[in-house]
Amino acid sequence: MDTDEDEPNFDTITINVSGKRFETCVKTLERFPETRLGNPMLRKKYYNITRKEYFFDRNQEAFHAILYYYQSRGSLYIPPAIQEQVFYQELDFWGISPEQPKGENGFTLMDDQDHQKQPHEFRWGKLQKTMYVFLNKPKSSFGARIWASVDIFVILCSVINLVVESYGNKNRSPGDTATPYFAVDATCVTFFSIDIVLRCMVAPDIGRFFRKPLNWFDFLAIMPFYLELSLGGFMRTGSMNNNIIMPFKILRIFRITRVLKLIRHSGRLILMIQVLLDCVYELAMLLVIWLMGVFIFGTIMFYIEHEQDDTEFKSIMHSCWWSVVSMSTVGYGDMYPKTALGKVVTSVLVFCSMVFLALPMTIIVSKFNKAFETLKKPRRKNPKIKN
Repeated sequence: MDTDEDEPNFDTITINVSGKRFETCVKTLERFPETRLGNPMLRKKYYNITRKEYFFDRNQEAFHAILYYYQSRGSLYIPPAIQEQVFYQELDFWGISPEQPKGENGFTLMDDQDHQKQPHEFRWGKLQKTMYVFLNKPKSSFGARIWASVDIFVILCSVINLVVESYGNKNRSPGDTATPYFAVDATCVTFFSIDIVLRCMVAPDIGRFFRKPLNWFDFLAIMPFYLELSLGGFMRTGSMNNNIIMPFKILRIFRITRVLKLIRHSGRLILMIQVLLDCVYELAMLLVIWLMGVFIFGTIMFYIEHEQDDTEFKSIMHSCWWSVVSMSTVGYGDMYPKTALGKVVTSVLVFCSMVFLALPMTIIVSKFNKAFETLKKPRRKNPKIKN
């Protein structure tokens, strides 16, 4: 290495990372002058005048994301083959802070799946990307936080309106617009509709947008309102009878899905759902153990109790209901054994349910704690670049 020679003024430069060469424009790197690559004085000592390249003995896989940070003006992703701790060490070396916005469009942390689509995802260019980040990344800017806060407020207002409307309002027909409840509901649904239409318009991949369950919850949240509104017009013309109207009244139940919209604003709720999806095998094992216990103990209790006077164990299915209540340790008291042997079996059932149902739960809790510890890692301070 020769650190005394002046750095050549090339339009493009070559960067050698542990034997793998990358070539990029100088202007691309100088978008972030506080970083090691973006500052000519900081990168100068790594220049090899013989090979006319910069040499860094760093992680090659991580550098793909580092270089993309410069090329995308501030978007960063964590490669799947890199441990999070190792990647943050690389960020510290290159002088990139994962917490503070930088560049023209601001800092955006993405997963690798988003990165795979980034080069060709925004059809409208910068405007679409800005809107996408604004609507889907509440922490990206102050305005995005305000929009997310308004969304949460509207969701709460909608749920409160749904609860208050249920008092003394049994005979309200679908499409009835002469109530204050309708005005509040219409205002909330208008905001929800604008939000989902905008997010659909700026989505980089429409197919992927409709494959996300949270977006389907958003559609279910507004669908009952528009169906009831259209149904009201038919009712006023008298073209529908009560038997046809009844299924549409049931659609009001779907309005409670507005509560699920809150999941989008809680990283911990999303984390919990992801952990449950990762524990499908454990949950299936839990279900099998539970069904086996319900059927086995229900059958045993039926043959013990069904000959007693005024017994509630009239069939194996009745007895299985008792097993469900007992295994969950709820104990409604609607069915209970009267014989001494039945009480002994009940005691064994309660003990076994506590032991066997707890075993899969320990695996689920362990996975959740591990994921939660990763989520609540303290915020990293701006890296200090050592010369």
